[in-house]
Amino acid sequence: MLKRLLSVLIICLSLVFLVYSRVVPVSKIWKGYTVLYADVAIAENTVLDILSKYGISGVISMREHGKALETMAPARFESENALSMDYPEEVKKYFFDENKRFELYYIPDDFRGELSSALSSLLAFGTCGIDESFSYPFLVPVVCFLFFVCLLFSAESRLSFVLFSIFPLAFAICVPNSINGAASCLLLYGCFLLQKLYQKPNAIFPGFHNVFLLLSIFAPVLICFSVSPKNALLCAVAAIGLLSCAVMILHFDGKSPKGFARNFRVGSSSFSPISIISSPYEVVITREVADCLFLCAGAILLQIVFSLFPLGHFSSGMSVSGLALPSPTASQEEEYLPDLNDYLNWSWNLVTFQYRPLWASVNDSASTFKEGDVVEVPFYGMDGSKVVKRSSKQFVYGQQFLKEMLSSIKDEGQNRIELLLASQGENARFSYSSSSGEVERVNQISLVILFGTVCIPLGMALYYIHRRRKQYANSI
Repeated sequence: MLKRLLSVLIICLSLVFLVYSRVVPVSKIWKGYTVLYADVAIAENTVLDILSKYGISGVISMREHGKALETMAPARFESENALSMDYPEEVKKYFFDENKRFELYYIPDDFRGELSSALSSLLAFGTCGIDESFSYPFLVPVVCFLFFVCLLFSAESRLSFVLFSIFPLAFAICVPNSINGAASCLLLYGCFLLQKLYQKPNAIFPGFHNVFLLLSIFAPVLICFSVSPKNALLCAVAAIGLLSCAVMILHFDGKSPKGFARNFRVGSSSFSPISIISSPYEVVITREVADCLFLCAGAILLQIVFSLFPLGHFSSGMSVSGLALPSPTASQEEEYLPDLNDYLNWSWNLVTFQYRPLWASVNDSASTFKEGDVVEVPFYGMDGSKVVKRSSKQFVYGQQFLKEMLSSIKDEGQNRIELLLASQGENARFSYSSSSGEVERVNQISLVILFGTVCIPLGMALYYIHRRRKQYANSI
């Protein structure tokens, strides 16, 4: 009785934990930041005060960005090209939409919960919203469900298989991504093996005796760990839940060793046959079961295809139609906004122009700067009655100089747009876009993990084929 109650408790807690920890897939424009757009009629101070009231800090706004630029060089230089010379003006484009109907504020993702409450307060002052859009990759759980249906037709105990499969399907629905979809397919195959074993004697923990089942139940947890420890924990909860279902069914069905005597009817002409072979020695991997391994590999391959080409998503976009916001772009035909290369040229001129000879500055242009250009600043001191060179400081044009400038922004705690641009990756380009972003595609590491996951069912199938050939050769 205690085992039954414990199994039911674990099942309920596991389901509640999975549902409570569900992840809502969200697509947005910028990595690490959410764009808040507010009607230009709403005063900037009003927006910032409301954000501050809800504990939101680190906001990149035009006012905060401008404070840092005011303390820069007191002189302007005529030698710069138009974009570099007007960089402080050009960069203001990041704080307005293309039609200048809305002013933009960039909120760190750490305050996504507080932003929802702040947005409700801001709506009382006029039109506003955020760039996030709900985007659910429904093909991930659909593939898992189709694989579940295929296995259901081959299952010997369909009711048991359905109960076991609740947790893998719930995991795929609550935390939908390509890696979790592949892990769910493996878990479903583990459920398929489990329903073949649960009626056998000593089958409470058959995974300790069957390598195929062991891989199908526990390998997904390691696979999900590549996403995050929390993701691995959710997968482990799903695995624990389905094993608890197996234990519960075992006892409620009267299939424990103590209950076998009930299957005989003394004095009756009929009886219920039982297996005398315990699960450690039961032949579980038949040809039909091995064929399902190829089906499992095919389901995982579909998850990979849909991760590379995310065609199916339920999505809801931004509330204002036709809103074009600054965003990263891969197009080569867009009219670009200022990027980090423009900031590099501008900051290089800003820092070094006072140390360059005037005749050189007249001929300089931002386009003539190249990686490795050096401006040296000597420092002198008195040695008796002589002036001698004590030390010098070198400025070297290039990525190292850019990193130093970005580090100085972070060290001084400035909320500058350059931090946003740097967080998007090297060589990123930017332009106006009416898209609210797209679901992040699978990266190279995840792709390697997915292909490695395909090798698990294929490896088990090849092992079965090799073992069958060996048995056939020994029987000749």
